[in-house]
Amino acid sequence: MTEKRMAQWERFCALMAPEQQELERRAALCRELWPEDCALALKTSDELREDTFLFQLPWDMEQTYQPVHFDNGIDWGYILNGDGEFTFQMNRHRYWISLGQAYALTGNEAYAECFVRQLLDWLDKEPWREEAGSTTWRTLDAGLRADYWVRAMALCAHSPAVTPEVAERFLDGLEAHAVRLGTNPRTGFSKKSNWGVMEYTGLYVIAWILDRPADLERARFFLREALHTQIMDDGMQWEASPMYHNEVLASYLEVLRVADIWNDELFDEEELDLIRRAAFATMNLQTPAHHQPMVGDSDDTDVRDLLSEAALLYEDGELKAGAFERLDFESIWLFGAEGDRRYQAIPTIPSEEHVTELSDSGQVVLRSGWDAHADWLYFKNGPLGGGHGHQDKLHVSLWLGGEEVLTDCGRFTYTDTPLRYELKSSAMHNVPMIGREEYSDSADSWIYQALPQAMPNRVCRKGEFFFVEGSHTGYAEKGVLVCRRVVSIGMDVFLINDSWIGPQPEEVSQRFHFGENITLTPEEQGVAGAGRACRFSMRTFAQGKAVLPELETAPIARHYNLLDETAALTARAARCSAMTTVIVRRRTGSPVRVIPQTVDNDAYLHALTEQEAEGYQIEADGRRYAVVFLHHDVGNTEDHNGICGVYGLGRTMVCDLDKTPQRMTVLQW
Repeated sequence: MTEKRMAQWERFCALMAPEQQELERRAALCRELWPEDCALALKTSDELREDTFLFQLPWDMEQTYQPVHFDNGIDWGYILNGDGEFTFQMNRHRYWISLGQAYALTGNEAYAECFVRQLLDWLDKEPWREEAGSTTWRTLDAGLRADYWVRAMALCAHSPAVTPEVAERFLDGLEAHAVRLGTNPRTGFSKKSNWGVMEYTGLYVIAWILDRPADLERARFFLREALHTQIMDDGMQWEASPMYHNEVLASYLEVLRVADIWNDELFDEEELDLIRRAAFATMNLQTPAHHQPMVGDSDDTDVRDLLSEAALLYEDGELKAGAFERLDFESIWLFGAEGDRRYQAIPTIPSEEHVTELSDSGQVVLRSGWDAHADWLYFKNGPLGGGHGHQDKLHVSLWLGGEEVLTDCGRFTYTDTPLRYELKSSAMHNVPMIGREEYSDSADSWIYQALPQAMPNRVCRKGEFFFVEGSHTGYAEKGVLVCRRVVSIGMDVFLINDSWIGPQPEEVSQRFHFGENITLTPEEQGVAGAGRACRFSMRTFAQGKAVLPELETAPIARHYNLLDETAALTARAARCSAMTTVIVRRRTGSPVRVIPQTVDNDAYLHALTEQEAEGYQIEADGRRYAVVFLHHDVGNTEDHNGICGVYGLGRTMVCDLDKTPQRMTVLQW
């Protein structure tokens, strides 16, 4: 090993590679706190020792469910089932961190030897060359790979398998990555894409280890530029996918960790606050299962590990309230037993906020609490966000009692296939449509034929009543503006009112998709739904007239490459400009009644037409409510309107008929 490489290796070992005693402490802590994660790391590592690859780690972006085994040497350019994403995932080498963890957990040199063997094999077979730039040497994967190599080597550095020759080749390999990342010509793309954050995170890590000041300054510049470019004021990364938001967040948290090791004050206070806001966006969106919403190109993944790391780095008790009680499995390997001690010392500060409005990304959450049995209502109407965004404007998801009722259908694949287009389409989301017509078709796997705007959302909460409204211009060529109003009454009654403003379409429809545990049964006046923990009834009306929905099934993919089927329904109406679906939770066996009412004007003593207003009296579990939706502005002789003898001046109003005095609560003036 050259003198220069020796100095770099010694510095790496001193700063980033835990000594044996510390490794044993980390391993013991993981065995105590995270036995399932330990088992997965060992399973992954045992398969790798046989040259079998199965991408099964929680944050593997493209997971697989079909093991790929190589009998006669590893083919690092292998493509599985025609999907190049296998190649990309394989060449990120995240699984080598599992080998380092298995080595520390067991002391078995075979795991470190496997890491060294596969590392050298890759270095021999995959030198940088131009033709590999779109396969094994994409800049995104090179950035991730560089960081993962460092994390894996940190756990194996003191193994006899890591000889001086191996250490030198490892450092030489990092230098090849520095050259690839440091000469990346797509700087504009990198500033605006999740790719850039992951690319320059890798370059930042390498630059410190190899003492490359020019690369360090380049990485620092682009990490700051990307932060200001990509993170919205509400904390969301702009690409409209919680998963890629969280991948970007994970990269910035890694940069903060590495910056602390090398005593680098990389970010100013404003930039540190942007990263913190991104962590809070993750926390505030999480479902009762503590997973990210499965919207856009996102999988059904637990986010508490990210929040644990963020809480530790920021010493933030509010973030800790959304995270694990103890430091997560991956962070223990990164921060050690001392990190867990510091984490435990952070006082948990439970959030008292039950409404989250992320106005820039167009997301709204109403929750009954933060525990696993909470109710959770999610509304999405915001920017498309680029290729990872789906046509999900006005989408609604719902959990009741910790059980998923209404869901997104996921992504499944990135291949240019009909199923990719289907899962990105509005028809695979819980949205209003004009008949069966998409408001923007896919041009290919990443591009849409049109970019309709979402109009700003409106949110109101008064006591037990909650309201959110949004609209979009997807059908503007037809002269139609689609508007959705959602009213929640005490997390027991939900009214989803859609209106198509403009020329009356030949047919309109509402689409709904359900969690796999939900069973739907036709009823005389609608649909009954039942899961493990909740029961509910659904009634749909077209301008006050009952509509019986069509019960169907739809594809659902909770993870990449994992396809299943779930219940769905479509409600259709001809020559209609408004539809309302009412979902009522059934806490008891008492009947549910949803009674359409003619909306009257109390000031001028006349009835409004069904095109002008809808009114519903809802009776369930011994409670009675009146709800009014006005389809135009309040004024002229149509101002003081209501039903059941209760009137008000709003466009959207609710009354608890069991309260005295009876008054309309205006949720939208």
